[in-house]
Amino acid sequence: MELSCPISAERVNEKVVRIVAFLVAFIAICCILFSNYWVILVLTIDFALRAFTSGKFSLLKIVAIKISNALNLQTKLTDLAPKKFAATMGYVFCLLITATFVFNFCTAALILTTIMLIFALLESLFGICVGCYVYTFLQVLKRGKA
Repeated sequence: MELSCPISAERVNEKVVRIVAFLVAFIAICCILFSNYWVILVLTIDFALRAFTSGKFSLLKIVAIKISNALNLQTKLTDLAPKKFAATMGYVFCLLITATFVFNFCTAALILTTIMLIFALLESLFGICVGCYVYTFLQVLKRGKA
């Protein structure tokens, strides 16, 4: 099975995407360490802005661009579609984390946050987009039902 990702003509700076993923991981670590999941609401909004809009109002994207510029990182363009799909997955994860936390299922919130942390670290440190693997799996399921 060959890995496939959603594709589009739009491109984004991969360095900025990886910094955003690092910021998501940092926030997830803080949530776990301090057992305070209310900041996940901020992540939920930020993921929604990046998944369902251009992302120009995403706080994490704005901060990541400033960090990238301050570190003088060279731009490396990559396809936007897989990153939007991954942001949609992050949005869903944040909704699930918020729901499990609000309904006092703390272990479930911890597990979901840890999974999101691992996905964010894979993207930020190694450039591995788990969204592409999920997308490939969904396409295989879709073809199997067709």
